[in-house]
Amino acid sequence: MKFQSVSVTIGLSVLSLSTPLFSSPRVLAQEVAASCPLPTEIAITFLDSKCQAVTLEQPQTFYRYYSSSTNKYGRYLTTNQYKTNVEVIRNLALNQSWGNKATTMLKVTLPAGTVVYQGIVAPQNPSQCYPGGGQQTFIQDTRDPNIKWVEGENLIVEDFTCQ
Repeated sequence: MKFQSVSVTIGLSVLSLSTPLFSSPRVLAQEVAASCPLPTEIAITFLDSKCQAVTLEQPQTFYRYYSSSTNKYGRYLTTNQYKTNVEVIRNLALNQSWGNKATTMLKVTLPAGTVVYQGIVAPQNPSQCYPGGGQQTFIQDTRDPNIKWVEGENLIVEDFTCQ
């Protein structure tokens, strides 16, 4: 098997990797995304598999968008506040085959000391329908009793069509 040498600059450090020539950019992104210390299946939901671990210094409010009580208390949050479900679906790349129509907003206040993982939402296929680009915050534990889940408001619901 032939290998190629790749040098990547992360911050002020240069990381050298030897990767197979047939290595896809997605695999390479996983190898160099040391700034996202999450399992691959979660890291890839961030643009270029890049996220940053942040410890909250004070309580902070985020938003969660959902349409069914079965996905009300999830680990994916955002700092972005949207007015319509279509904005949420597109910016947070909520593939409609997953069932979340994003009709309701929940306010979620995380306590100081909570470790969150933040970055930009990666697109989902087809990317013209689910381009992503919104802010994404991932939390490990939705059952922390110090998290405040407060009913927000219903969004303006528009028909979403993928063309």
